[in-house]
Amino acid sequence: MSVLIKNAYLAQPGVAAGTCYTCPAGTQARVLKCTATNDTTTVTALTVYKVPSGGTAGVTNLILNAKNIGSQATYECPEVVGQVLDAGDFIQALAGVADQITVSLDVVEIV
Repeated sequence: MSVLIKNAYLAQPGVAAGTCYTCPAGTQARVLKCTATNDTTTVTALTVYKVPSGGTAGVTNLILNAKNIGSQATYECPEVVGQVLDAGDFIQALAGVADQITVSLDVVEIV
């Protein structure tokens, strides 16, 4: 068994659900840390989904629902931290306003 810790995502999600991380084949992963930083002067919502392999983002896999991230604020996303993903499962996110919230997602992969 090997263990790999990696920064899986560091970007700004758009207004449609986009994939931040997909667990590779033959691997399990666990989210170690997830932060959302809003460096603008307006409040913006962040939504995060944990989607099973072959699935699509929706209310049945919602793990962070339109959480408002305040102006110049950082949120640690405890709802996302600790989530376990099997091979093919993925994390998707969307923001209320595109290119306004920076999301950092760190995972540990176990092969």
